[in-house]
Amino acid sequence: MSMQMVERFGSAGEALAAHPLDRLAVMGASSHIERSFVCLRMAIDHILRGRIAEKCVLSNEEAVIEYLRATMAFAPVEQMRVLFLNAANHLLVDEVMASGTVSSVHIYPREVLKRCLDVGATAILLVHNHPSGRPAPSKADKTMTMQIAEAARWFGIAVHDHLIVARDGWVSFRRAGYL
Repeated sequence: MSMQMVERFGSAGEALAAHPLDRLAVMGASSHIERSFVCLRMAIDHILRGRIAEKCVLSNEEAVIEYLRATMAFAPVEQMRVLFLNAANHLLVDEVMASGTVSSVHIYPREVLKRCLDVGATAILLVHNHPSGRPAPSKADKTMTMQIAEAARWFGIAVHDHLIVARDGWVSFRRAGYL
């Protein structure tokens, strides 16, 4: 990774998460270099996802946090990701269900529960990022989480946690007492 990239985006993680056109503006019109960035990002995701794919997600917190921070902490806009789990808390599907703006993302409980039923999930782990770098939850984050958790109860689907990941750390709603 060139110093130009780090200077322009702030860190290697932010350079990897940057929009391809923004990276091309720094590097010139070299599609070979951009393909290398895409391949590097895919390799990192594959390695980190492999650490959680075959294990009980809840017993592998460090690997889950590492994976989530690598995949979303440096994204330029908020994303809402849902990890759909089976009865043994193994990962069934990892899906970004919504992308928002630099300061907000919204997801509908109905869509989350519909997807739970589609994939046969009995539990979920909600995750979103804060591009600001600070993982502190907003009032809207707390409200959205409670709406999803309440709706999930009617279907017998457990909401194990809602994690916010950011450059400067992460927050667990369960540990903070919000869930």
